[in-house]
Amino acid sequence: MKLIFNTVGRITELLQTRKNLADAATALVVRILAAALAYGVQVFLARSLALDEYGIYVTLWTWLIVANTVATFGFAESSLRFIPRYCERNQSHWALGFIKTGYLFSTIGATFVGLAALTGLWFFSESVSPSYLVPIMVLAIGLPVMALELYLEGVSRAFGWYLLTIIPGYVLRPTLIAGGILIAFRLGYTPDAAMVLGVAILVTVAIVIAQSLIIRSRLKKMFGDIKASKPKKFWVTSTLPLILATGVDELYIWSDIIILAFLVPAPEVAVYFAAQRSMSLASFIQYAFMLVSVREFSLANAMRDRKELQKRITSATRWTFWLTIPAVAITVAAGYPLLYLFGPEFVSGYSVMVVLGIGFTIRASVGQASDLLIVMGHQIANLAVSAGGLAFNIILSILLIPQYGILGAAIATTITFALRAIVLTILAKKLTGLWVLTDIPDALPVVGRDNNSTTLQQTQLQKDRS
Repeated sequence: MKLIFNTVGRITELLQTRKNLADAATALVVRILAAALAYGVQVFLARSLALDEYGIYVTLWTWLIVANTVATFGFAESSLRFIPRYCERNQSHWALGFIKTGYLFSTIGATFVGLAALTGLWFFSESVSPSYLVPIMVLAIGLPVMALELYLEGVSRAFGWYLLTIIPGYVLRPTLIAGGILIAFRLGYTPDAAMVLGVAILVTVAIVIAQSLIIRSRLKKMFGDIKASKPKKFWVTSTLPLILATGVDELYIWSDIIILAFLVPAPEVAVYFAAQRSMSLASFIQYAFMLVSVREFSLANAMRDRKELQKRITSATRWTFWLTIPAVAITVAAGYPLLYLFGPEFVSGYSVMVVLGIGFTIRASVGQASDLLIVMGHQIANLAVSAGGLAFNIILSILLIPQYGILGAAIATTITFALRAIVLTILAKKLTGLWVLTDIPDALPVVGRDNNSTTLQQTQLQKDRS
């Protein structure tokens, strides 16, 4: 009898592993295609805009990403914690209540941030460069719909609808933006940063409408006529701290671009951004596994099965790290042709690509450690890590950029990645007892080191795939 239970447990474990890898593979393939498409659109925009206009565009788009994260009040991230938990425990009314609450808070938060930006622009317009005035106004007006798109992306991730997560923002939007700029060319207009941002917002309006209708339809099929619960105070008190945490986290991720915008001219920011975007082609590995793994972490945590959770962490980190290495190597090898696509003046960013490639590899060594802390309820610790990394990167960048230019920003970012990986490893072990740093696997498909099979408590969650 024991042998039978052990055999069943092992088979269940292998099926779960293959299912997770299949999900990751699906996300990976789509993300590769999306990354290639987005890269092509960035090349198109760099070729279509004057170098200084492209620099303005990438600077403000970076700020938009940060503002979006703050504007959702943290509900885009906390959906990954609460929705899988409620679905796993058959608490559908709570899942629906959380989705409804998050939609409301994201709308209110984004509107508030947008109005604050317009108010600040009104009072301090004389301190803002004239070339930035109109683009900033466009972004402030469009912020609510951009934030809603981010929240809906979080909800889609929480349900495991990976195609619905990727396609709207990473396939449809860049395609439609490029189409809009081509139409502007045909009509005789010369595109600038404000026009590109305006087209992006109009496109996002259409995407949000379609995405909302699809999610509403799928929820109706999954839950039927179950009524959403009333908002819980616990959702708000658990999620609001994520405003600061995720805001700082996004500032940390994009701090190199933001700092450069204050220290070097817009054309140099454009060159750095092209190098970063080129190197980011190798980061699709980490993104693909993040799409799948964070939800799987949340499900294992909801089942209170720490052994299974550790196995999922180990598997995700191994695959993330060991696939990132060849991806970075291939991207670096193709660096000069990739940069030349943007224009001859962008080739000077090759050294930036190489340094950032080292940093991306180091970052991949801890997989989805930051998201794990949030799933486990340690968002304050995650905030501390991000805030410390941000402060360290700012100080190091201020020291290195005047001497080494945009290469100094890349060096500072890579050193910060290394420090962050060390801190995340130590914190995750101390706070959760889980190990997040990668190791050398005997065979990548093996989920964990423990070969003593046990019957795992697993419930097959109904999934409405995209």
